[in-house]
Amino acid sequence: MSNETQSDDRLAVLVHRLTRAFVNHETKEKSGIDYETLKKNADDQGRIRYPEAYRDAREKACSSAFLAMRGRRAEDFVEYFTGTICSVPQFLKEDEFLALSRALIGDPDTVKTLSMLALSAHSYLPSPKNTESSSQEGESP
Repeated sequence: MSNETQSDDRLAVLVHRLTRAFVNHETKEKSGIDYETLKKNADDQGRIRYPEAYRDAREKACSSAFLAMRGRRAEDFVEYFTGTICSVPQFLKEDEFLALSRALIGDPDTVKTLSMLALSAHSYLPSPKNTESSSQEGESP
């Protein structure tokens, strides 16, 4: 694997993690339900039953952020990303901070694309009727 591919993969994983932290925080704020509590109450097969209030709050958080990103370009997107996604506590190692800051300054469209993709990925939670066919083992929202 080339260094460029590894760098792109690290950026994608980093944006995915930062976006997940934002979505989890916003979902908890809007629903009053913590994911860790839901995870502790998973059934014996590791499936989590997400209450409707939690699913609705998560969908709204993802949708709002997605639509806000979609309409922004370059500097406006960078300002939104740092002011919104990064407004929740995030752990960034120094090398991750450097990679993200370089990408935001040098290629904000890539960060925007990855962020929108991550929001879409984080927006799905199985409904109660779909829980039987969907395993949540080892996955975090």
